[in-house]
Amino acid sequence: MAGGRRLGNRGPRRVLIIGADGLRSDLFDPATMPHVASLEASGTRFTDHHAAYPSHTRVNMSTLTTGTGPGRHGIVANTMLVAGATPDHIIDTSNYQHLDALDDFSGGQALFVPALGDLLDRQGDRVAVAGTGSSGSNLLWTRNDRARLVNTNSAYGLADLYDLREKLGEVPEVSWPQVERARYATRAVTEIFLDDPRNRVIVVWFSEPDASLHRFGLGSPETIGAMRGVDDCVGEMVAALARTGIRDQFDIFFVSDHGHSTVQAHSTLREYLLQAADDLGDHLPPLSTASDYIYAKPGTPDPDVNQLAPLVTWLYAQPWCDIVFSGQDGHDALPGVLPLSALWNGHLNDRRPILAVSPRWTDVRNEFGVPGTVSALTTQAALKSSHGSLSPFDMHALMIASGPSFQEGHVSDMPTGATDLAPTVLTLLDLAVPERVDGRVLREALRAGGAVSEPVEEEILAPHKDIRRDGPPRVRLHHIGTSSYVHGSLHQ
Repeated sequence: MAGGRRLGNRGPRRVLIIGADGLRSDLFDPATMPHVASLEASGTRFTDHHAAYPSHTRVNMSTLTTGTGPGRHGIVANTMLVAGATPDHIIDTSNYQHLDALDDFSGGQALFVPALGDLLDRQGDRVAVAGTGSSGSNLLWTRNDRARLVNTNSAYGLADLYDLREKLGEVPEVSWPQVERARYATRAVTEIFLDDPRNRVIVVWFSEPDASLHRFGLGSPETIGAMRGVDDCVGEMVAALARTGIRDQFDIFFVSDHGHSTVQAHSTLREYLLQAADDLGDHLPPLSTASDYIYAKPGTPDPDVNQLAPLVTWLYAQPWCDIVFSGQDGHDALPGVLPLSALWNGHLNDRRPILAVSPRWTDVRNEFGVPGTVSALTTQAALKSSHGSLSPFDMHALMIASGPSFQEGHVSDMPTGATDLAPTVLTLLDLAVPERVDGRVLREALRAGGAVSEPVEEEILAPHKDIRRDGPPRVRLHHIGTSSYVHGSLHQ
């Protein structure tokens, strides 16, 4: 059979990854989520776990499944501008058809590096995915083998996936919180995926509590109800493993992809750019925006430093702007700008923007007493909370690991990140870790142990320190060996 330690007659080692989208690590409450707390008690809790920047869902999904940051894997934002990939040059990564278009345009390089599904397929094994989030986010785990994708929002145009609904029933209607849909995805795991030992990695990704956080806010009763619903699903899956006698085959990861912040103010970067054109006398080069990024308008050359300097100065004069990053070489002369590559473990690719803008954040508490606000770059006034910024509240996520490979009742304060999941999973399965990864194997949590480099902390400061009245833009990073983790931007 393919690689992987056998456990007597009980089959090879397997991995179950349970994702709770947007669950902020400091809001995990054992009283609300007792089944997740049981995983914590029987395994290892990582208390300093980081998202990739930007703290968008599909950016972090790509990071989780490849072990690399956006500078390597190429999904650099939830919504990206890739000239020529679609008629309007926009790639909406929530839409699997947009990811297919990006694959067609790039010769199969929607992701520049292999994902877990690709790596297991080479061994004759599979990644099976059930989810209640977007069709694009689930597809990123296993783009080339879609027969084991159960998504409440799409059947990916495959008759076989429609046929699955004869077993699982029709997809429940959307309700708030989206607990019934979470139970549907859970049944895909317990009734279909667990029985097939070739499903060496099973991923179940819940859109909650993220969906309720956006709609109702941090600390709201609805969000707490969403967390309880996710926890119930965790309990159902763990019970199914025990009932079928395969619990000792599985290492379980319970993870989130990013945090959240209460939306204090909102407007899109496009609207701000129009305002900048008015204020600066319409002398800006031709530019386009997507998400929190500024690009050269498709079909035009990248602007030089002299063309961009007035815009950067204007951005830093705005009360909503925190830090501006450059995605190009040679822009270190821009006032107050930091290199985007510093957030991406030293790597860039052709999909990087000219400028990335992270909005201001505070630690002010919302109506439910939860700290962390942001001036979100969105037009959606209905959003109660959001993510994507360099706020530490956005950049910290949750990770717990439990199973035969992990220490019991252990707490690790070593910096970890989304880049570490894939190399650790591959190691648990006795599969080779690709050379081109940004993450590391979490040996400090394994029963087998292993040497881990001491963490090093770094603060990077922007040049032209007088660009802001409250001091130079600053970002804190952690490094362990060749892996780096973004803590977030710092207030003065």
